[in-house]
Formats: sequence, structure tokens, C-alpha cells
Amino acid sequence: MADGARRPHVIETDASSSFICDYVAGVNRVLSLPPFLLVDNIGRNFEVWRFRSDEVEPAVRTLYDLTSYPDDPMASLLDVDVHAAFLRRDHRQLLAVNHYGRVRGFDLPVTASRLRPTWELQLLGDTERIVMAGDCFIASSPRGEFTDDPAQPGVFLFEPIAMPVGPSREARRLACDQALAGWGVISALAVPAAVNRLAVAAGLRLGVFDLACSRAGVRLGDCLWEGPLDFHCQWLQFDGDDRLWAAGHRPSPDVAAGAAWDDCRGGGITAFAVDTGNRQVAAALPEATAWGYGADPVVLEAGGRHLYVLGRDASLHVVDVTTRATHRPYLPLEAVAGTTLPSLGIGHMAHRGNWLYAGFSRGGFRLLRYSLE
Repeated sequence: MADGARRPHVIETDASSSFICDYVAGVNRVLSLPPFLLVDNIGRNFEVWRFRSDEVEPAVRTLYDLTSYPDDPMASLLDVDVHAAFLRRDHRQLLAVNHYGRVRGFDLPVTASRLRPTWELQLLGDTERIVMAGDCFIASSPRGEFTDDPAQPGVFLFEPIAMPVGPSREARRLACDQALAGWGVISALAVPAAVNRLAVAAGLRLGVFDLACSRAGVRLGDCLWEGPLDFHCQWLQFDGDDRLWAAGHRPSPDVAAGAAWDDCRGGGITAFAVDTGNRQVAAALPEATAWGYGADPVVLEAGGRHLYVLGRDASLHVVDVTTRATHRPYLPLEAVAGTTLPSLGIGHMAHRGNWLYAGFSRGGFRLLRYSLE
């Protein structure tokens, strides 16, 4: 298929804030939580956009811009740095987890322009990948940066959430159990809709484990299979066809943690049979894929035929994972007429309806929208 000539539509985000933090202008997370889209504006706030049906523009935009550290710019930045978010209780509750491991619960729908938490809980700080199994959080390895929690290997399984009475200056810390310490630093996690498996990636190593989930908590069972990867895994997803998809950048000892994001390039995607680990399909990713620590630059099409890949220059690529053919329906974003932008940093992309929404860690306070029609 021939490359296209379109460029993404630019949407300005709301960079207002109740505190001052003069840091880089960019977006740290874009999460699809239908009917909501969550946008994390670095050092300013996180926004929640609510959409009606298949409308392209949000009907309501609200934001959270409070910090527990108003006199500390870096601490304030990390206080609104969303690492994960979840909808619970039939979309009547939003949970947002920040860099410090602070879980803030928000009641939905919101009628005011500003979000205010109704309760807070505490996990381990500086865990980049967090999933939920029932009422329990499962988190990747703490890195120990800017938190009181030390760096530790493996995964951490937390006790179930008990509904707090209300907000508190001393949020209750949830107890947790450490598992898979021998795996070292965990780079990606995923749980299927049935909540009966846990996929774990540690760089070039991938495994799938039985997971028991009940009101009493979660328990990690036997390893169904494990094996090596051809890329440094940063992204995992189960689909509805008993497959586990893994993707990541080309391995290099200099960029193993993804910190040198401009050197995190290329890589690949592979689909495995969930119960056996048999490789079913594999394809290479474009060299320009916007990898980096905590990146989410890929979106798998329902059915698993196509993978949408965000380029570091805001280009959009489509990989046919069956034929391994790649085309580019969207060109890079222009700086000025005839001149494309340099690297925009770490990429984050989410799917909603017939559109993809993307933001970059060095791309300014804006989202880019790509039509899939």
C-alpha cells in the first residue's frame, strides 16, 4: 500500500496549573478509558476528556492540578505524573496512580471543571508498569528514584483495595508480596480480561504465569512458559484470541532501561499462544518508532491484523503483521512549511473510536489526532 500525504490534526491541551513548575512542555501519558481519554501534561496536571458516542470532540474536559508539594517544582511534577489509571464500579470511579505510588480515587461523573479526590491510598513509589487484577494492583519493579522506597527487583502483588472513608494526609499503605525477584527489573506487565494469567517481561525475557484472583487477593501460580525475546520488551497485550502480543525496541546494553530514548529504535512485535508460548506471527517495527522508558507508541487493531506505530517525528506507520508489509499513511509533523520536526521524545498513543491520539514527552502541550477512516 502506498504511503499517504496526510498530517495529524493538532489539539492544544490545557496547561494551566495551581502550582509553578517550569519544566519541558510535553505529554507523559495518553490513556484510553472509554468513554474517557486521560492526558498527562508534564509538570502541570492531568486532564480527563469525556466523549459522547463517536463524536470527535470531547463533550467535557476536566483536570486535576493539585500537588502535595507546592514549594518543590520537581516533587510537584512527579505528583501529577500519572503512571497508570483505571475505571471501576461501572465507570463511576477513576483511580490514578502517580510516580510516588499514591493512588487517588475520583468519583464520576464530574460536574466541576476541576477534579478532587475522594480518597487516597499508597503503593510503592516509582513503579512504571501497573495493572489491576480484580481489586488488587500488581506493579513492576520500583526503581527508587525520588521516592523513599528502595529499588527492588521482581513484581509486587498488593492486598485488595478497601474503600477508605475519605482523603487523608497520611494515606494508608497497602501491604504487598514480592515475587519473581530473580527476574530482575521488570519492563512490562499485562493481565487478560479473564484475570487468570499474568504476562511478565524483563527486557529480553518473557513469561506467562497462572494468576488466582479472589476477594482475598491475588496469588501468582506456576509459570506456564517462558522464553527469550529478540527485542527489549516495553509493551504487552492479551487479545481475545488466546494470544499474547509483545513489542519492544532493538536490544542494546546502552539503552537497556530506555532512558536514552533517542537510541531506542526499531525492534519488533511477536504474538505468542497464551498457554504454550508458541510463536504465531512476528514482524519488524519501523526504525523511527517512538520508544523510551514508559513508552506506549503502538496500538494493536482489534483482530490483530494491523499494528499502528507512532514515529518519533509524529509520523504514523501501519504494520501488517501477517504479510510484514509496512506503510506510512501520515507524514511527520511540519515545523515550518517543508521542514519536519526533530525528535519529539518518548511517544504515547491510545485508540478511541475511529481515531488515534498521541502525545510526546518533548512535543509540547498538545495531542495529535489521526483518523483511521
